[in-house]
Amino acid sequence: MVEMAETRGLEAMAFTDHGPELEVGIAREKLPAMLQDIRLAQEEADIPVLAGMEANVADGTGRIDVDEHVIDDLDIIVVGIHTIDEAATPRDFAENYLKRATLAIKKNKVDILAHPFFLHEPLLPHLSLEDVKEFLRLAGDRGVAMEVNAKYRYPGADFISLCLQEGVKLSVGSDAHSAADVGRVDWPLAELGRAGAKREDLILDDLLTR
Repeated sequence: MVEMAETRGLEAMAFTDHGPELEVGIAREKLPAMLQDIRLAQEEADIPVLAGMEANVADGTGRIDVDEHVIDDLDIIVVGIHTIDEAATPRDFAENYLKRATLAIKKNKVDILAHPFFLHEPLLPHLSLEDVKEFLRLAGDRGVAMEVNAKYRYPGADFISLCLQEGVKLSVGSDAHSAADVGRVDWPLAELGRAGAKREDLILDDLLTR
């Protein structure tokens, strides 16, 4: 994956495997070995390689499934919402998602919200503009960036523009699950361009200068 990132001219890349309480996540006992592998890749790479996790927001309290001592060893922490059981309508899903995302940001150290407001389908149409803006103001205050996700092609330029208005940084995410998908970010870059986002609107430089 690092070799592919270098071949495709990326400035940097981050490994962010799913947390252990998601079915496809990495088991807790395998985390040390994973981090060791990433650190070895860092030593051999010609670009910065960040060790991270995509922690799962595990329930309605905003709890995430990555322990604090693990987070302390990471360069980047992404959180994502992947399951919501207690909802009957699209609006219920959207409001539950918003509540979980809000609590996760308030309770945890978070750098990026993964595929924001997408859970099997776009959720933004089911939320009021003011509720979305209030959430983005919280994210801006907490320094949490919003991912523009290549896999789901979401969120688009309209949401990106709201982020820019509220001073929220953005992250370009390939959501690559194989080397072939590393660096395939044409769609996020196009949407960022449509919204008028500039280099300084991205979280990239903040992460690389820590």
